[in-house]
Amino acid sequence: MDAIKNFEELKNHLKSSGKRKRLALANALDSHSLEAVMMSVEEGFIDAYLVGKKEEVARLLEQEFGEKVKKYGDYLHIVDCRGDAAEATTQATLMVRRGECDMLMKGLVNTDVILRAVLNKENGIHTPGNVLAFNSCFDIPMYHKLVFMTDPAIIPEPTKEQRVAMIKYSIETARKFGVAKPKIALIHATEIANPKIRFMEDYLDIMEMYRNGEFGDVVMDGPIDIFLAIDKERGAIKRVDTPVLGDADILIFPDFQSANVFYKTAQTFGNASMAGLVYGADSPVVITSRSDSTDTKFYSICMACVLA
Repeated sequence: MDAIKNFEELKNHLKSSGKRKRLALANALDSHSLEAVMMSVEEGFIDAYLVGKKEEVARLLEQEFGEKVKKYGDYLHIVDCRGDAAEATTQATLMVRRGECDMLMKGLVNTDVILRAVLNKENGIHTPGNVLAFNSCFDIPMYHKLVFMTDPAIIPEPTKEQRVAMIKYSIETARKFGVAKPKIALIHATEIANPKIRFMEDYLDIMEMYRNGEFGDVVMDGPIDIFLAIDKERGAIKRVDTPVLGDADILIFPDFQSANVFYKTAQTFGNASMAGLVYGADSPVVITSRSDSTDTKFYSICMACVLA
């Protein structure tokens, strides 16, 4: 499989597979989430299970999509739940746990509610001990390929063990996108390894693990700054010898704050398209912000289909 270089190629890859993955949308009363699901159904790679109060979901579908509901009705299944958003989320999660669906998606429900459902020991879809992290993918117009990054949303101050798990998740994701030998950048403000910086010991230990073959057939360097990682021209000016120079596939940030700023800045000022989901559960979990665009939700579903 050739590497998928942008979201248009991602969409075409899924369409050409001829396979539909089953998606459970928890409390399916959010119009933007429903629109992204409908786009995925139209493109031919999603079979949607919409969990919520049947009459309310049906009314919203008819109101938003009209004739499309009749045209694609074979792939739109309303799963009636008479309870509140939390109960609908539990029911949707159980469908994934039982193998009735391949992935879970957040509808009109708070993020903490869906994460509790995922982590629930009896009804959830999380193996105890696995690290949950938010794994993102960006299609940035100025960059020559997709770039993956983590974690802007879940882990504020990662431990070394969490960082290692996040790196391994990103490597697995990149490989499923066809990247045979991912290039990983451990991001810092500079390429200087200041031992006084709280996360630097983790970076240095991780680099030693890399040299010992812990991460398999990858290229890794760090600490390096964002110019060295993704801007070959600016990075070359610095005359730093790095095998990642301007060609990173994966960006690992030191903490929640720096990752979140990059995540939002790339979209706001870099005109980037974004996909993201929670990794570390037994199945992909699409959790997007209420402020995220329909396209972001759609591409997140695409990403989940590759990983499911």
